[in-house]
Amino acid sequence: MNKLPRARSIIRWLPPALLLLLVIILLWQLFVPLRSEQMAVRIKSGDNAASIGRQLRKHGIIRSSNLFRLMASLRGTDRRLIAGTYALGGYHSLWQTLAMLERGNVSAVKVTFPEGLSLFKTLQRIERSGLAGYDELQALALDTLFVQELTGLPARTLEGWLYPETYFFPLDIAPREILSLMTQQFFSQVRAAGIDPARTEDFYQRLVLASIVEKESGFEDERPLVASVLINRLQAGMRLESCPTVDYVLERQGVKKPVLSRDDTQIRSPYNTYRNFGLPPGPICNPSVSALKAAMNPARTDYFYFVADRKGRNDFSATAEEHLRKAAAYKRTEWE
Repeated sequence: MNKLPRARSIIRWLPPALLLLLVIILLWQLFVPLRSEQMAVRIKSGDNAASIGRQLRKHGIIRSSNLFRLMASLRGTDRRLIAGTYALGGYHSLWQTLAMLERGNVSAVKVTFPEGLSLFKTLQRIERSGLAGYDELQALALDTLFVQELTGLPARTLEGWLYPETYFFPLDIAPREILSLMTQQFFSQVRAAGIDPARTEDFYQRLVLASIVEKESGFEDERPLVASVLINRLQAGMRLESCPTVDYVLERQGVKKPVLSRDDTQIRSPYNTYRNFGLPPGPICNPSVSALKAAMNPARTDYFYFVADRKGRNDFSATAEEHLRKAAAYKRTEWE
């Protein structure tokens, strides 16, 4: 039985308003770009539009796998999409994505790493891009010989050394090359800021400090003040009691909390600065040059405390009494 007359009959009976709505939805799904993470998508020889559409929908690159298959069929390209590895996603419509696959368009993958991202999250982000697997990346990032080859310093991991910015990686790049490029960018950026790691005796300790500064404040103007508090506490023999160091421990356990509990601050870990004196054994994130400059040149203050003012900034205090008054004023409880 010919289904086309039936379809035409159904369309004739649809109310004009409903028909217009369906047309708008169709055009929206076809031509309105969808924002997604750009990633490497591998199309194997023999893959058809149905399987490709499901893959693209799974990664949030298109809105409808069925519409993708239908358009490929109508354009006669259902089984002639060119095999290869594609940089897809970003900000493209379904129509644009289909055109890329028809042309065999291959380009670099754009991957953005925010400032303050941990090594754990950085490697996850690379894995999501489709360029490399997490396990292989982690093995390299924890390989002491490889780390020291890249950094020239006795660091144990690449935590802190993978510079946070936007990269355009070739589709055929190897995991080793990804980590090498990000480390090279770190050295390029710090040297451009007038910092020479090789000539700075305590550079690694400053990098660890910078990673805490990065997580404690997102404002460049107050980062030297945060650094001064941390330095003052270290020199006075006080624990740093920095919440981000505990967050770092919890992150690896898949736990994220807006406020730490007292039990959280008693977690046994060398990174927990509520339990341990001094700096953690390594960085807790990949810091920006801004945070590193603050750690290298902290402000000179008599501050030993700071508290979040609930507007994203910090309020600094010289004494515990002043700190507690401010914490109460901001209606901030120290523990859950």
